[in-house]
Amino acid sequence: MATNAVESVGDGKDSQLIRPVRGGRKPRGGASNEAEGQRFFLAKAGGNNRIPDLGKEFATEPEAIVESLKTGLSYFSVAEWRGIADFSGKKPQLEREGVRGSQKPG
Repeated sequence: MATNAVESVGDGKDSQLIRPVRGGRKPRGGASNEAEGQRFFLAKAGGNNRIPDLGKEFATEPEAIVESLKTGLSYFSVAEWRGIADFSGKKPQLEREGVRGSQKPG
């Protein structure tokens, strides 16, 4: 939701400037998809440090953080994307689309 607000600056009537008030940043189009597409896994105990070995999955990152603190194991944040191309303009635009997992964490 955008609002058009102005802020007056200056002491006298002649030196008064009017400028738009800047709002907070809006997330880019893919920002909400990033949060939706992320999955969180605890590392398996005794796993190889070079290759991620995914253990138990958690529904939210705070749950994964708490379990990481309890066990002393690392946790992984995984996002799955699919490349898409938009050929509607003169120049093709390459974008990404978040892939939603079909299985619920558990």
